[in-house]
Amino acid sequence: MRLTSSVRAVCALAALLALAIPASASAVPSVYSAVAKTGDAGVTFLTDPTGASLLTTQTQYVVSADGYAIGYQETNGVTSGGVIDYSVLPSAYRAPMTADQKRTYAPAQTGVQPHATCSGVAALSAGANILAWQRNAGNDPYYDYIPWQKVSAGLGDDPTTWIPVVRTATGVDLSALSTTADFTAACTRLGGTYVPADTAVPIANTLIANAVAPLNTQITTLRRARDAAATALATAKAAQAADEAAYQALFTKSITLTLAAKRFAPADGLVMITGSPTDPVSVTLELTKQRARKFGLSSTVLAEADGELNNDGGALLTLKPDASIVKRLELRKGTIPATINAASGGSQASKRVTLVVQGLSKPKPKAKAKAHSGK
Repeated sequence: MRLTSSVRAVCALAALLALAIPASASAVPSVYSAVAKTGDAGVTFLTDPTGASLLTTQTQYVVSADGYAIGYQETNGVTSGGVIDYSVLPSAYRAPMTADQKRTYAPAQTGVQPHATCSGVAALSAGANILAWQRNAGNDPYYDYIPWQKVSAGLGDDPTTWIPVVRTATGVDLSALSTTADFTAACTRLGGTYVPADTAVPIANTLIANAVAPLNTQITTLRRARDAAATALATAKAAQAADEAAYQALFTKSITLTLAAKRFAPADGLVMITGSPTDPVSVTLELTKQRARKFGLSSTVLAEADGELNNDGGALLTLKPDASIVKRLELRKGTIPATINAASGGSQASKRVTLVVQGLSKPKPKAKAKAHSGK
């Protein structure tokens, strides 16, 4: 509980001090620290009301940089060479300083290290290499070390700025390593000692959660609305597709030709056509060319009829040849093979039929006059 209270105290202090930081200095890091008593075995208020026997302590920090603020506990044992504290380096004061002078300025040294490091390796301790990955417009280094990890610490730092420096200086590609054991082994091969980062302590989780809760609620509502709209759109598209399919089935279907009878007299042809509603329809009664010549006809078409399919997709048509054509057909009594052809909306249908011809009726012979006697 004391540890938590100390962290909260440091956070409160950091918040208050942050308000006093000039806007021009808000980008560079500032470090605020407090020493917390972490407790000793057997020591309680009953045995030591003044707390004089509480000797075990821990330094705790809040690092503010580039608009980020994170709390840390001193856990890696390194008490120098950490984040540079610009709260003791006002902008006017440090204006004539070089980057290396800012990095090594004693009052600005701290022990907080948000990154793991590989200590004891000359190439990684060289000032030029430490500065090489921290180029910025203000020539202000933030850290007095080179990180030995491949991910950001969450303070606006970018791994792509230090990984190439480490690769050039040591030949180690940090981006190819994964586990703590990998980073430790790679550091050990260089003759160094792997040092983990100080333990980070979230200090604004509740604040951030409360700040973004309304937004998250709105996002959830919008996502639900989006999902509902997507579902409605999918339903509408499915209904549209079904309607289009029904339309295609109704208005592009093939026609069907139905006969009242397959055998009929030339002038008694009656047919029914079904198909797409409102489409025009044409029906013909035809002979083959050979039979048409046989009857002395100039065309194979004996009769034709045009119409339109009604709203239900049906039409009833009568095929009746001209009287002159009927007379020619009746020159020969018997049956005549023919074909009925129907066409509508790009669709065709045909059926064979038989024309039944009775032949021309012969005139009755005149009665002979009786002879009269002269009696």
